[in-house]
Amino acid sequence: MKLLKITLPLVCLLFAQGCFKKNAEGRRTLQFMPKSLIRSQSFKAYADQKKSIPLSKDVRKNRINQRVGQRLIEVAKRVYPEYCKGFSWEVQLFDQPKTVNAYCMPGGKIGIYTGILPVCENEAALAAVMGHEVAHALLSHGNERVSQQMVFSGGMIAAQIGMSQNKSVNEDFKKKLLGAVGLGAQVGLLLPFSRKHESEADQMGLRLMAQAGYDPSEAANLWRRMKAKAGGKQPPELLSTHPSNQKRINRLEELKASVMPFYSSSPKYGKGEKF
Repeated sequence: MKLLKITLPLVCLLFAQGCFKKNAEGRRTLQFMPKSLIRSQSFKAYADQKKSIPLSKDVRKNRINQRVGQRLIEVAKRVYPEYCKGFSWEVQLFDQPKTVNAYCMPGGKIGIYTGILPVCENEAALAAVMGHEVAHALLSHGNERVSQQMVFSGGMIAAQIGMSQNKSVNEDFKKKLLGAVGLGAQVGLLLPFSRKHESEADQMGLRLMAQAGYDPSEAANLWRRMKAKAGGKQPPELLSTHPSNQKRINRLEELKASVMPFYSSSPKYGKGEKF
């Protein structure tokens, strides 16, 4: 138990040294990792991906992808200049027709897979996807997730040390208890936090697309198409890192009225070009 007595004050000290920081939405978040380290790792991973996955050669799709990206980046730099510091923005379209996915790494490296374009159907829906991913980066969700995992791992190590020093507890029981603690933390803490990230990114992403001039109605329509494509295969929300498709649709519909003033005062691109 001596190591546990040392570990606990150390964790408390880390908290006292300002590991909690407000993100772009004003929520207090746990961020252990230096931003420079997170970004340098992201830039390397992005460079490696460009070497291993072919880039799309479709001139028209690339033009739309770049256009949407640049409009969103301009909004991000104008509205969230403090949170864009150190970003090295880049937008790429990866030629992966079967991959329905997209991301924006910490530091502004954006990757869109061609497999998501048929689900988007139009430029505005792509703006919803990309705006959501850019929001993750602006909100430092990557740093927060890594920091949460560090705390969770430290707690598990402390629990293992404590139990290993208790000779009266059966070894089989120790393993089962640690497994239960791990599952409980995963379902009760890490996954809900991940769902919180998704909902937070949905909200900011909707504003970003509206400020970039895209019809915010397309965000909910995108997820209706996502729901139809999933065909009921989505896991139960309790065991998922994402909110259910229907909950996401409902939330985006509720938020639409709050971002319409941004859309009204922006250049109007509507749904944009079709894919």
